[in-house]
Amino acid sequence: MKRLLIIGLLFMVACGGSTKSTNRLLAEVREADQGIRHQMAALTKAVTVEGHTELIDSLILTSEQVERIDTRNVVIVDSLLQGGLPKGLSTESYETIWLVIDHAPLQMQQKHLPLIEQMAAQGLIAQSDYATLFDRIAMGQHKPQRYGSQAVQFGTDEKQHLYLWPVECVQKLDSLRTAVGMSPIDEYLLLLTEATGIEAQFDPAITVEEMEHLRGKGQQ
Repeated sequence: MKRLLIIGLLFMVACGGSTKSTNRLLAEVREADQGIRHQMAALTKAVTVEGHTELIDSLILTSEQVERIDTRNVVIVDSLLQGGLPKGLSTESYETIWLVIDHAPLQMQQKHLPLIEQMAAQGLIAQSDYATLFDRIAMGQHKPQRYGSQAVQFGTDEKQHLYLWPVECVQKLDSLRTAVGMSPIDEYLLLLTEATGIEAQFDPAITVEEMEHLRGKGQQ
């Protein structure tokens, strides 16, 4: 039923529907994106941190569902942006556009990064949202990140690790984070630890190549 509703709303928007119908469509998109990710986070923590291995099958199925939802949401948002950024939408709708692009494949992230930068400059989304997407693209391109928003989790020797992805300039990291409204990196690491149950670590000496090697070993 929800799928039919979204298809109908997308048709209305494509045919010049109202701002109200666009907001409604993006509310459905946001609900799908966040709902499945809350499930995914809870299952990941239960399996990797709490040791509930009986939930592995559920985790795999949920991961596949995340991919399906993301694929659908990308089609919706990409179609919505074909004529440029819609005007007069709600704050939540603009945040949802960023959210879908942030969770999209690298090619779409790169395509829409200038638009996200424009949205941040206009105050439609937070500067930290743009910074997060910028970092995610850098990581996807196997480059150091700038703002320290991205971390990677992997397991070795039956232990889970959570590392901040390497950054461009450690000395400027906190000032760059402050400039876009992010908390100092030490506070962010504590938040990551609390959210995941895994101690978040930041080793400025680790290069991208070394981090990818560590992550690769954990995935073997």
